[in-house]
Amino acid sequence: MTSGRSVPANSAPIRCPIYIAPNHLADYLSHQQRYCLFLDIDGTLADFTLNPKDSFIPATTLTLLQNIQDYGVKIAAVTGRSLAEAKQMLAPLSLPIAATHGLEIDFEDNDFNKNTSVSFVDSAELAIIKQALIRSCLPYDDFIIEDKPYSVALHYRQNPALADIAYRIITTIVKSHADWILKQGKYVWEIAPKDADKGSALLSLLKQLQSSHTLCPIFIGDDITDEAGFMAVQGDKQMTKKSRFIKNNEPREDFKPFIRGMGIKVGYDSTEPTCAHYYVNNIFEVTVLLESFLKFCQQRPHLSSDLSGSTARVSLPTDTDRQPLKNITRPVI
Repeated sequence: MTSGRSVPANSAPIRCPIYIAPNHLADYLSHQQRYCLFLDIDGTLADFTLNPKDSFIPATTLTLLQNIQDYGVKIAAVTGRSLAEAKQMLAPLSLPIAATHGLEIDFEDNDFNKNTSVSFVDSAELAIIKQALIRSCLPYDDFIIEDKPYSVALHYRQNPALADIAYRIITTIVKSHADWILKQGKYVWEIAPKDADKGSALLSLLKQLQSSHTLCPIFIGDDITDEAGFMAVQGDKQMTKKSRFIKNNEPREDFKPFIRGMGIKVGYDSTEPTCAHYYVNNIFEVTVLLESFLKFCQQRPHLSSDLSGSTARVSLPTDTDRQPLKNITRPVI
C-alpha cells in the first residue's frame, strides 16, 4: 500500500535497502550472538482491511511466535495501536508491548512483573483537538476517526481520493497546538504528543530485555512511523536531511546509543525513502522470515542455560476461533 501522498522532489536521497530472501535470514545472523525481535503489528503481522477493526493476527503466526519464544528469544510488539487493542490481537501470548507509538509501554512479561509506563498527555488539549477533528470531518462519510486514549488519528483508507483533504484538515488543526506533531501512516494521519516515538520506546524495551546479556535487536515494520525504530536499532546518526515524512519520526537525541541491529522494512517502495538497511516484500515473506529465524534458533549451539529464559506455553486459538476487534470501538493504525 502507498501512504497516499508522494515524496517531495527535493527530498535527500537515502540508500536503497538490501533485499533479504526470507528463507535465508540465517545468512545474516551469527550463532555467537543473542537476538531479540521487535515487531510492528499492522502491515507486518496482520493484513490491512478496509475496516481496521476487522484486522487480526493469524493463529499460525501466533504459534510461530510462541515457538520462537520457547527457544528463549525475547519478543516485543511496537505498534501504533492502543495497548488494549494490541493485547487483544496478540492474545494469548504474553510479551512486552510499546503501544500508541510508545506513549503506552507495558512490560508484560514474567521478568518485569507487568510494569506499565504511560507518558504524560494533556487530556484537556487532546479533547479540544478531537472535537476540532470531528467538526472538520462531518461533511465526509468515508473518514474514520480513531479515538485513542492519548492521541487521535484520521483514516482515509476507505476513500484514498480524500488524501489531500485529510492532510489539509489535520495540518490546519495541529498548527494551533505547539506540543503536538503529525504522524503519517498508510492512509492515515495522526495527531500525537511530541513524545510519541517508536524508536525511543523500542530502546526503552531493549534496555529492560537485555538483563545480563547484550542482545542484537531485529525490528520489522512497514510504515513511516517505523522509521524511528529502524534508526534506533541500527544506530543511524547521519540522517540529517530527511523528507518531512521522516523528520517527525526520528528518535530523540537522548535515546541514541550505538547499536548495530537490523531494521527490516516490509514492502519497500523506491519512491518512498526508508532508513531500514533491509527489506522483504510483504506479510507472507515476514512469515517465512520468522520461520527461517525459528529454524536458525533450532540449529544454533546452546549458548548458556540463561539465554533469556523460555516462556510457558499457552493454548493458541485457530484462525476460525479468532475474532476481529468488533468489541473495541476505536479503529487502528
